[in-house]
Amino acid sequence: MPAGLGGAGWLAIIFEATMGTYLAPTEVGTVWVPILDESLAYQEDKYYSPQIRQQTIVSEQKQSYYSVAGDVRWEVDPNFLPYFLYCSRHTPDKSGDGTPYTYEFVPSQAGSAAITAGSSGAKTASITVVRNGIGFGYAGCVLGGYSFSVEEGVLIMTMNILGLSEETPGGLGSPAWTDPEIFGADAHSIYLDTAGVAPAFAGAVETNFNGFEFSVDFNAEAQNRIRADREASYISYGETLPTLTTELDFEDKTEYNNFKASAKKAVRFRSSNDANNRVTIDMYNMSYDEYNVALGGMGDLIMAGVTMRALGIAGGDPYEITVDTTADIAGVS
Repeated sequence: MPAGLGGAGWLAIIFEATMGTYLAPTEVGTVWVPILDESLAYQEDKYYSPQIRQQTIVSEQKQSYYSVAGDVRWEVDPNFLPYFLYCSRHTPDKSGDGTPYTYEFVPSQAGSAAITAGSSGAKTASITVVRNGIGFGYAGCVLGGYSFSVEEGVLIMTMNILGLSEETPGGLGSPAWTDPEIFGADAHSIYLDTAGVAPAFAGAVETNFNGFEFSVDFNAEAQNRIRADREASYISYGETLPTLTTELDFEDKTEYNNFKASAKKAVRFRSSNDANNRVTIDMYNMSYDEYNVALGGMGDLIMAGVTMRALGIAGGDPYEITVDTTADIAGVS
């Protein structure tokens, strides 16, 4: 077979009925997701025997435990975003009648990835990637972390995905595509408010943010336990670390003083094409972690490099992601 181009490949996702039991894209409920690139890979720490036998080079190698890991980068589309957020360390909720459906995700305290009983709970997924016409199947997949960022005016998401095993698909099915619903430069707005359980975000739209990146790291790791199998036993979660990174036009010392005083605030980022197609990230209790101002050069704007961290809040959630879409996500209610 001659070498192929990435543009001829594709990625499909389907919720699993049993965690770690691979489902091929021939199954009902499969969704094909447009992506920019991916790096999902089989990862194994092979064992090389150091036994001494009158040589200074190893003479045996044995298979060891393995798991799956890699990144998927894509232009955020509300028709597909809920599939991935259901497979992450969040408590999901679905409401609405399709005009639109609203999917809400708040942080959970789960110690490991699992399929939560009931159709509305957290999921694991089987992901299939086809490269040059050849299928690679990955089972027990969840998000170990992710970031939303505005790049060239478009909302982009990079997802770190961990999985339990790699499988060979029994069939690849027939990909089905829908018209894209991505968010361009005219879709984004940022609002600020006083930190609290339910800020109104009723003030004017902020206009001095140069860039936006909201990242969440679940400190996830593939765990292996002694059994007659080499694939990962489960995915564990550690501390959840949500951060916001940006640059702000430096106009006065108000925010610098807030940084020194450890003042808290709430931040809303919203990308909206219309009421039926939008993504909202509400960060309810943010604290400055860094606020750096320096003179760059004669012709450089004076900017403040800012990192903020989401903190827990009594009676509420550190952050919430809301997706409004007409898409009825298969397998949830």
